[in-house]
Amino acid sequence: MRIFLYSHDTYGLGHIRRTLTIAQQLAQVVPRASQLLVTGSMQSHCFDLPQQLDYIKLPGVSKRSSGEYCSRVLALPCDTTMALRENIIFNAMQHFNPDVVLVDKAPAGVKGELLRSLRYLKVERPETKLVLGMRDIEDDAGKVRTEWRRNGIYPLLEDVYDTIVLYGSRAIYDPVSEYGLSPAVEAKIIPCGYVRRSEPIRPSHQVRRDLSMQTARLVVITAGGGGDGFNLMDTYLHMLDGLRSHGPAPFDSLLITGPLMASAKRARLRRFEASGQALTVMEFTPDLFSYLGAADLIVSMGGYNSLCEILSLNQRAIIVPRVKPRTEQLLRVERFAAHGLLRMIHPNELTPARLFAEIATALDDRRPAAPEASGIDMNGAVNASHVIARLLAGEQVNGRKTVWTPERQHPRRDRLPIHKRPTLSPSLCVS
Repeated sequence: MRIFLYSHDTYGLGHIRRTLTIAQQLAQVVPRASQLLVTGSMQSHCFDLPQQLDYIKLPGVSKRSSGEYCSRVLALPCDTTMALRENIIFNAMQHFNPDVVLVDKAPAGVKGELLRSLRYLKVERPETKLVLGMRDIEDDAGKVRTEWRRNGIYPLLEDVYDTIVLYGSRAIYDPVSEYGLSPAVEAKIIPCGYVRRSEPIRPSHQVRRDLSMQTARLVVITAGGGGDGFNLMDTYLHMLDGLRSHGPAPFDSLLITGPLMASAKRARLRRFEASGQALTVMEFTPDLFSYLGAADLIVSMGGYNSLCEILSLNQRAIIVPRVKPRTEQLLRVERFAAHGLLRMIHPNELTPARLFAEIATALDDRRPAAPEASGIDMNGAVNASHVIARLLAGEQVNGRKTVWTPERQHPRRDRLPIHKRPTLSPSLCVS
């Protein structure tokens, strides 16, 4: 049994961490299965991998502020880098011959880099099951509908993918109604719940001892990969700086900038380490979950993975969501805040004074109720892994069978629904 995992990872850490969480669960449910992960993550080597999983690192690409892609490391034109990525994926798919392919979030891949491989599988290996892992929220519904129509995503969902596992709940956000999905696509969707993080963590007392804490309380500030987390962290440190005239802050602070923050910005943050406050600045740790578990309060942006970690730990949290270029984080945070699971500050309202007032209040709050008490299923990885295990066993998991039968094939291979490679909008395929 062979499972092929695709995680594009052009921005942030959420995609690779979600994919590896599901891969770990798959290793327990189908321990004999071989898993091959293809990823663009620059941090893929830092995480614990299941025994039966190997990975291929794709050349990195990143997105400029203009929305255009560029090579992250290699001194190559972006088109050359993308061609290299596409060929690596295609060759891996040919030689690995997977029984199931699980694609995280981006149905066509970055700039359509998956289309050639999807076409190959549909024609040459129609028995391979193609599964899309759909995140709970993509963006404002109107923008998603426009981009999906323009970029040919609806035909991929309609005719190419056999199953769609939804990492979320239709009661929280329903992609069928929001994005105008057809009954045929709806029949493929299996709501699995949010992806709980459940790996072992170090005891809180050990984490606090290693930080040499000076107070009895710990506030952890994180922005995931950190590519757009500077404003949140800079505001937090100016808040600490403003407290100096009143003495040390009544809590320790741990800032985890993220590996994708520009080095110049990270250096600007580090200058506050000499401010006399109980402050530790860290660039990256694969053990972030332990630090979050040891915190009395978490201050974070609103990425999918970050919120799943917070909900998994049942932690107090203040969330400052990203609102540009996507509103995905804002939409998610608003829904969780409405259930009383966290506090939210809109980035337009973020000031040192507002942040301190929220922190002071939140530290005295009781921990929120478990997400399950609000009807929020956190068993996404478990449920998704069982769906894939059933597909490996040849079982039907949808309302209708979606095998690519001869009568559904077009007369010529190049006339499959994916024969034309759309020009994909960068915002469609990244975090």
